[in-house]
Amino acid sequence: MAYNSSPILAVATSSTYLARRCVNIIELTKFKDQAGARWPKFSESVYARLEALLRARLGSSDLFIRISDSAYLITMPSTAPSDVNTTCIKVCFELYTSFFGQCDISQIEVNTVTGSQDDTLVLQKLPIEVIANLGAKMGFTFSSLQSSNQAAAPKSEIRGAMARTATNVSVPSQNSFGSSPSALAVEHQFIPIWSVRNAAVTTYVCEPKTIFLAGRQAPLQFHHLAPKERIQIDIDTFKAGNVQLAKSHAAGNRFLLAAVISFELLGTPTGRMEFLAACRNLSRDYRNFLSFIICDIPPGVALSRLASMVTILQPFGRGISATIAPKQRTFTSYQGIGLQSIGFNLREFSPQDPLTQSDTEQLAQFARRANLGTFLSGVQERGILKYAQDANIAHLSGPAIASAVAEPVGMWRLTWADTLARPDMEIWD
Repeated sequence: MAYNSSPILAVATSSTYLARRCVNIIELTKFKDQAGARWPKFSESVYARLEALLRARLGSSDLFIRISDSAYLITMPSTAPSDVNTTCIKVCFELYTSFFGQCDISQIEVNTVTGSQDDTLVLQKLPIEVIANLGAKMGFTFSSLQSSNQAAAPKSEIRGAMARTATNVSVPSQNSFGSSPSALAVEHQFIPIWSVRNAAVTTYVCEPKTIFLAGRQAPLQFHHLAPKERIQIDIDTFKAGNVQLAKSHAAGNRFLLAAVISFELLGTPTGRMEFLAACRNLSRDYRNFLSFIICDIPPGVALSRLASMVTILQPFGRGISATIAPKQRTFTSYQGIGLQSIGFNLREFSPQDPLTQSDTEQLAQFARRANLGTFLSGVQERGILKYAQDANIAHLSGPAIASAVAEPVGMWRLTWADTLARPDMEIWD
């Protein structure tokens, strides 16, 4: 491909970057062909939409530049080649579905720049098999063009440049994990969350109940899994929870869903990309019933990093909460970044160093000053209930509150008197 030389293009296609295979070109030739005579009218809208998608996904060290009327060059120096490909495929898919409502796999044209000489870039076209495999990992459903006569779409099929992306994600059933490379089978359950101030269970969290590896009798523990498997289970659990949300609401069984998302998932480029794809596929009808809890946040997390995670989640739900690492004494990273509430997950505490009343009081005091809500999850002991009651913690969950259920049973009334009078409460004394 010939191009006009420029300083920024020379930097973007340096020999160092080409050796890393982190330079790609997205071609819009098929898009231009499908638009036909309407291309001059829509081209500026296409450029604006594509550049908005790229800005949303590229990091501070990445760059892109339009090198012709139907091609963009993307350089991602700190990203693995497969993730560069994934980003470009995703951008192409969303661009096509934004304008045409669907995307055929043959329309995606992504090339890796392997070299340059004089005014020519040497390109290696991404095979359709690679596009299919990466698309499947992201849950994309490609349409099939039945004939070449369909290349030019009717004018009525071209939508506005800022139309909502119609990403199709294949959601697994609640008791299967067929997409996992390790053939993992996951059974899910729902944890009721008690809103103390409303004296009712209003929210549920979907979480894995058991994880089995094919051919193995004993269940696996979450910490036994590889990082990629843990991330995929997080994403599939999120999807399973939303399938149940839609199913229950259609049947008139209304409740709120809290999606627990690990810091590791949001901090990994591929995991974050897959998770946001699942978020964008959610019906807007249910976003007011969905909230997020970012968990497993390491001690001393930078405010800017946590704030960026809150920002990317905000369009998809009613609010974002975050856990605080055990025994962390400084909570300033959680203030003024758009969080709804903060709290402790008691599963993160060790038996040798459990949650104390001082921890709970410190949480409540900071939350009041920062105008944040509070929560404790994984509550099992009567003593912890006393801490929560004294500190006026807003939301509680765990065996001491209510047992996990296979499916949410909707909202129901629950008071302190009901909780403390449970006949099985003695097992937590």
